[in-house]
Formats: sequence, C-alpha cells, structure tokens
Amino acid sequence: MTQEPSWYLQAMADTPESGWIVVDGARIEWAAWGERGKPGLLLLIGNGAHMGWWRPLASMLARDYRVATFNWSGMGTSDWRDAYPIPTFLDEALGVATDAGLFDAEQRPFLGAHSFGGFLGLQLLIDHGDRFAGGILIDSRMRLKAKWGNQATPAPRFRVHPKKDDTIARFRLIPQQPVENDFFIRMLAEGAVVETEDGWRFRQDFDFRRKTQLEPDMLPLIPHARCPLAFVRGELTQSVTDEIWQAKKAVAPAGTPFVEIPHAHHHVMVDQPIALVSVMRVLLNAFQVPRVQQAGPI
Repeated sequence: MTQEPSWYLQAMADTPESGWIVVDGARIEWAAWGERGKPGLLLLIGNGAHMGWWRPLASMLARDYRVATFNWSGMGTSDWRDAYPIPTFLDEALGVATDAGLFDAEQRPFLGAHSFGGFLGLQLLIDHGDRFAGGILIDSRMRLKAKWGNQATPAPRFRVHPKKDDTIARFRLIPQQPVENDFFIRMLAEGAVVETEDGWRFRQDFDFRRKTQLEPDMLPLIPHARCPLAFVRGELTQSVTDEIWQAKKAVAPAGTPFVEIPHAHHHVMVDQPIALVSVMRVLLNAFQVPRVQQAGPI
C-alpha cells in the first residue's frame, strides 16, 4: 500500500465533532470540523458512500468554514428505512445543517455535493435555495443511467464473511476506475463494513436503489435553483459524459462556473483531493462576490 502523505495523516488526525439527529424515526449521524460561527459548508455524499469520503477534505476546508457532512439514511452508520422519499432526504440535510451549526454564521451556508448527492443537492437548492449562498455539484450526472424506484430490480443481500479483511477485500469503487491513492481506498473500505452476529458485511441498505424514487432527468431543473451553482467534473470521468456536460452548460444561467479537474475520474476526492479542495475554495470565494450587472443604456 502506498505510504500516506503528510497532508492526509494531518487531516485524519483532526478529530471532528460528531452528533446524531432523528428524522422521521431514523437516526442520522453527522460530523463537523471548524469553529461554530464560521461560514457553513454542508457536504453531501454519493450513493453507497459514507461520511469518511469527505473527511480528509473537510479538515482542510475547515480552515475557513464550519464544515459538516453526514450519512444519509440507508448508508454508513445511519438507520435504514422501508422507503427513502426525497423530501425526507432533504429534511435530513437541513436537520444536520441546523444541528451542526451551519446556520449560526451571519451569512448563509454553502453546499458541496458529489454524484448521487448532486441529485439531492440540486433538489435542496430548488426547494430551499434561499437558505444557501451557493452550491458546488461535483461529477453528478443529473440523469439516471439505470432504473431506480419500483422499476429497479431487487438487489440480493450482501454476502456475510467470517473475517473483516475478507469483506474489505471485496470493496470496489462504482464505477470502477484506476486508483493511485490506495491508502484512501483502505480508509473508505474500513468505514463501509460492519460486524454482525453472523460475520462482516457492507453497511449500506442493499436494496437502497429500489427503495429510492429519483427524478430520471434533472438537467432541465438546473435553472430553478434558488442560489448560484457551480459544476465540477473529473477530466477522465465516465459518469458525466461530454454530452451531459454540454447539456448542463446549455441550461445553466449565464456565468455559471464549469471546472474540470485534471487526472481525475468520477471519484474526484479520491483521485485529486488537494486539487478539489483548491477548486472548491476558489468557487466558494466567488459565490461571496456579487456579480457585476451589465450596465444598461444611459
């Protein structure tokens, strides 16, 4: 395994504040870095992820922000549900933002969302965008590749293994891609498994896709966000194709930033974490600068 670089060790040594909220009967775990009272930044995870995906980056972003992330219901340490309605997901996000103190600052908080989190992040900024100062949507297709909800094929239960390492060895990024930062992958795999009475298995609700009814194409909804947006993708992504990237540009308001991270696939925070942090810092600063209005005739 590749040796962990110093920035990673420092970030992982930064112990976050943690807490739990209850939303519609399910316990939701969150973590936060940075001082309360700083501008807030809520980070949303993708499908099958857990809040460890954001942990190294959150620590670096916490220099300037009060940063919080959490496990959606059905993921990580949060409870499972019989069904996952979109409004309930939005209640989870707002509940965490409130409990973690992201609304404590004088200015409105920001949003960062990856992959599946981008679907929910866009809907959050459509329904509640007046409560946020801007949102960065990272390698999120906004258009489904496969069927979700009642039309999705029921998934088989996760296999249970007698040893933790046997389960960790089966951990894969979806979509699969080359990985250079394998120390990052080991951390993600560690957080993705849980011990049960029968052995070790993956944490996520195995039938999450069938229980979740997503809008199949959210691209036309981009102009309806009630705060500024920015879009980021990995240069090598196979998820946000050139077709989707151009479709986003066609419907986004004029002046919306579109940024590609070099040498990054879909899982941008794994491939290029420092580059992603740098891009996010620039975009978050840009959200705070009023756009210059074009002068009209005198």
